[in-house]
Amino acid sequence: MVKGKAGKLNALMLFVLIFLGFAGIIMMGIFVYGANLINQTFSSIDVEIGDVNFTEAYDDTLGKGINVFLDSADNYGLFLLLGMIVLMIITSYTFSEKQKVWIVAEFVILIIAFILAVTIQGAYNTVINSSTTLLDIYSIDLIKSSKFILNLHIIIPVVWAFIVILVYGLFRKDRRIGEDIGY
Repeated sequence: MVKGKAGKLNALMLFVLIFLGFAGIIMMGIFVYGANLINQTFSSIDVEIGDVNFTEAYDDTLGKGINVFLDSADNYGLFLLLGMIVLMIITSYTFSEKQKVWIVAEFVILIIAFILAVTIQGAYNTVINSSTTLLDIYSIDLIKSSKFILNLHIIIPVVWAFIVILVYGLFRKDRRIGEDIGY
């Protein structure tokens, strides 16, 4: 890490949170759609091979795994988004002693991130409302993750404020007494 570049790292992490959150939840929706499609298709196959009924065998094996994924997909998406926030906080804390960025620069980064968050929120809203299938997936199966992305315009300033307080205030290493006069 180059000394004095930690401020750029924090700004990058904020933008990465926005983009990865959007992309991650869109991908999670695709996985849920695929799992629903597989589950419906395999459950509707009525074939017996010897003494084995395919539908019963599917329900006893792969069907259980797919149902567990479908039941917990929303939690996976939410943990992904919250994990990115925790990563930003840990990174800010780790590089806080190298932080040379002024609070004004951080505020400019917030304004850009807020505009980007509103844009991503609008794009996400357009995507989930583009068809009834997607609306069902994102409003029923991934409701917590969708609320997170749709409230991104509120979450980004709150996370930014927390990180700024963390980096500039609470965990700022105190300078030794006499350091200013050369001791």
